[in-house]
Parts: sequence; structure tokens; C-alpha cells
Amino acid sequence: MGRKTVAGFGAAAAFAALTLGTATAQAAPGEQPLSVDQIPNAGITVGSNGVTGGFVASILASATEPGITHVSLNTTPTESCSTNLKDARIGISWTNRSTGKSGSEVFATCTDGRPSDGVSIATGAGPVEFTTTIIGQNDQTFTVVPGSGSFTR
Repeated sequence: MGRKTVAGFGAAAAFAALTLGTATAQAAPGEQPLSVDQIPNAGITVGSNGVTGGFVASILASATEPGITHVSLNTTPTESCSTNLKDARIGISWTNRSTGKSGSEVFATCTDGRPSDGVSIATGAGPVEFTTTIIGQNDQTFTVVPGSGSFTR
């Protein structure tokens, strides 16, 4: 597979990431969905025959308890969890701009063929900025465009 093909997949993934701006979580009962302004992760997966697929993965966030934000992954295409992202993890680093508090978490992207339940983080109240990256298994999942964005709690 030549450079032009891989570059073409990368360009398509980047375009998809840049056109997906804001995501809002589908919150569970008792949770308040948060509007997330972001550039989602976009990447490719590689197998023995070259590039096998692509993905776009955005972050969903919801307010749970006071100061606690639940984050999870929203994947496109939706079947990515049974193919491209099934063994991957996602890393998120965040900073609360009001308090200066920051942290990092790593969690599974998918569980049983669907996006995982995610992770709850103690962000506190205020504007939170984040970056994300998909961490693949066996050097076969590559982030072309790292995710970044913000939400306010």
C-alpha cells in the first residue's frame, strides 16, 4: 500500500473529525448531559494487508454527583467497537481552568462490542479542557488526529 492511500485515509479521517464539532451525552437517570465542544479523535487501523478501516471517536460528558464528571466514548462508525476499536483504550488528560486541578485517566474504548461505560473523574466545577488519544493494541490502531476540546461543569 502506497503513501498516497494511507495519506488519503488520514485526510478522510481528519475531515470527519473536523466536521463533528459538538457532542452532547445521552445521560443516565440522575445525570445532566454536558455540551462538549471538541475535535474528536480520528484514526486508522492496520492489518497484514494494510489499512483495514478508520474511526472517529468523540467524548461524551455528563455531570453526576457534585464535582464529578462522567466521560465516555462515542464512536463512528458505530460498529467500530466490534472491529477497529475493540481492543483499544482511550487516554484523557484534563485541566479545570477555574481551579487548576488536573488529571489523566485511561479506560477501555469498548466492552462487548459497544462503547464502554467510561470513567468518572473529579473535575470540580468550572470550565474543563481536555485532550484525548486512542491507544491501540499491537501497533494496529493509530490516532491520526488527537482529540481536544472543552466543557463547562
